[in-house]
Amino acid sequence: MKTYAIGDVYGRADLLAATLTFIENDNRGAPSGYRVIFLGDIIDRGPNSKAAMDLVVAELQRRSASRLILGNHEEFLLLFLARPDKRHVVFDHWMSNGGLAAAASYGLDLKRPYSRIDDAHNALLGLLQSHPGHIAALRNASSHFVANEYIFVHAGLRPGVPMADQTEKDMRTIRSDFLNCPYDFGRKVVHGHTETRSGRPEVYGNRIALDTAASATDVLSTLAMETTKDNRFFATRSGRTGIEVSLVNPAVFLTLDDVEHDVAKRRRA
Repeated sequence: MKTYAIGDVYGRADLLAATLTFIENDNRGAPSGYRVIFLGDIIDRGPNSKAAMDLVVAELQRRSASRLILGNHEEFLLLFLARPDKRHVVFDHWMSNGGLAAAASYGLDLKRPYSRIDDAHNALLGLLQSHPGHIAALRNASSHFVANEYIFVHAGLRPGVPMADQTEKDMRTIRSDFLNCPYDFGRKVVHGHTETRSGRPEVYGNRIALDTAASATDVLSTLAMETTKDNRFFATRSGRTGIEVSLVNPAVFLTLDDVEHDVAKRRRA
């Protein structure tokens, strides 16, 4: 089955809508012969988390083979709902990490002076609970997904740890221990979470990175995979002439030294 993996959306519903339309058009001859893997961080930072989640939920309902991987930003939302005993701490941490944009997109009035922080909490709780389809999709989301020679995960994996023993915390938040290690996981890991240094999808010996910081760069990256064809990479860009989806060459690194060389080269250009 053809698989499309979409990197971190960060509330850019406009880019996600264009990406999903492109994917649909790319499969006119076989509309049911593909799946979409969302790598997480659908919400926060960008202007329209609610609309982005609407698109994800619609895709999951349309194609049973499609999957949502839970990102650490979606985990903030779920913890806010599920842990009233820690709601103040979770709320503060979530809002300071891009959650204000998500709260506003769901309808929270950020200009209103709340006399008590609990009033803001209760208002946001009501707004989120008015979208049960979103909450259900997040609660049913996966920590990872395995298909053929690939493992799809939000942040990465802990080197040297069997797949069955990987923790959800690592799969949603790991950075340097995963990114700076050439460990062979048996399958190539497709992930987001950490913005690529090149600003493009990056291909390494053991992993493929797809987070191109859509909310800040106006670029959402997608990997298209087919069993009998080479992988293709697409960039959905927002510019002065509108939004367009185009084929893009990934940055290919054999070693970590290549990363530093590429960054230095771009700085000199």
